[in-house]
Amino acid sequence: MKTGIQSRLLLTTSLVLSSFLFLAGFVLDRSFQESIRESARDQLELVIYSLMGAALEFDEQLGFSTDLADNRLYQPESGWYAMVERHGKEDRWRSLSARTTGVEFLDYQGILNPGQFDFHEENEGSVDRFFLTYVVIWEDEDETLLTFQVAADQEPFVRTIRGFRRNLYIGLGAVTVFFVMAQYVAVRWGLRPLRAMAEEVRELEDGKRERLSESYPIELDGLAQNLDRFIAHEQRSRSRYRKAMEDLAHSLKTPLAVIRNALQDDKREESNLLSEQLDRMENTVTRQLTRASAVGPVIVGRRVDVGNVIDRLVRALQTAYSDRNIEVEQQLEPGMTVRGDERDLMEMLGNLLENAFKYTRTRILIRSASSASTSIYLEDDGPGIDPELREEVLNRGTRADEVQQGQGIGLAVVAELVELYHGQLTISESRWGGAEIRLDLP
Repeated sequence: MKTGIQSRLLLTTSLVLSSFLFLAGFVLDRSFQESIRESARDQLELVIYSLMGAALEFDEQLGFSTDLADNRLYQPESGWYAMVERHGKEDRWRSLSARTTGVEFLDYQGILNPGQFDFHEENEGSVDRFFLTYVVIWEDEDETLLTFQVAADQEPFVRTIRGFRRNLYIGLGAVTVFFVMAQYVAVRWGLRPLRAMAEEVRELEDGKRERLSESYPIELDGLAQNLDRFIAHEQRSRSRYRKAMEDLAHSLKTPLAVIRNALQDDKREESNLLSEQLDRMENTVTRQLTRASAVGPVIVGRRVDVGNVIDRLVRALQTAYSDRNIEVEQQLEPGMTVRGDERDLMEMLGNLLENAFKYTRTRILIRSASSASTSIYLEDDGPGIDPELREEVLNRGTRADEVQQGQGIGLAVVAELVELYHGQLTISESRWGGAEIRLDLP
């Protein structure tokens, strides 16, 4: 399936932009998560420092003043918990929030060195928590080691991450849509000269203009000029070729007519033979000139109204064969057109209709159908064309005088034109036993 330049550019830029923004969102999301973890660690570290500043010892029992900096340690289900343990003694202090919640702290005796922090995550049931542990040498008489452990529920931090992630991807999605729309507008604007050129080429094909306009950007200016030169050259060449063929036909007709008139006055037996050969020469010259002038569809051709051409041909042939009272029925689709040269279409349909009028008995049916191509059917009730001769009369190399009389001499000329137009010509039997000619043109 072919795609246009605009679709390719939009698809490519959309994929690149979406991939870039997705990676940027992923990096920002990971960075924000790390910053939240660092924020949680810093907050837990501040709690440890506040506990160290509020630590008291009463009768060799560890205790804390009631004016702790973080009141969440005194609130049940607050999400912040603390525990202080003295090494070597069964002396442990737990905050009210830790006691009411039942938070389990790890035993770090002998694991961490003094002045060392340990930050990690633990899962207790369905609750995820951050833990920070710090071991310090307490300045008392025995210089005991104290382990400070604080914990915080991850849920508030996770909510913050979810909110940031939601806002991030909504924002990135909006940015993506905005940039895609901006890219669409930019691509449409950038490709407008190409669309204008395509429209002008279609107008050239329809015969609505003679050449392309000159208001193209630098990148397309050379192409437009070359197209104009090519179209003008093609039209001039075609015109010169047809005129040369017409001049040749006129040049040959005059000498042949003089010879024929001279032979009519000659009473010798050889004159009959020469007259016969002159007839063959005239038929051959006429046919070859007709075939030579059939150069096929022009590069830029107009749409030819098929119905109009058939009407003109039928009126002319009915006048020529008025003495035979031939009934002609037309079943043509309205508005049916073929792109090409009107003279070529006149040549093809003229030969086919002339044969139909020449060999039919009483009736001719002309009908059409259109799908991927334009199909024209000509049916008559004449003697038809023998199956063994159907391929022969369409043979490109068959000479006119080799075809049996009454088998449609002009069909070879029509076949030549149809081939140049990349069409198809088929012969079969009509519904009345005569010939049915089907002409298919793109």
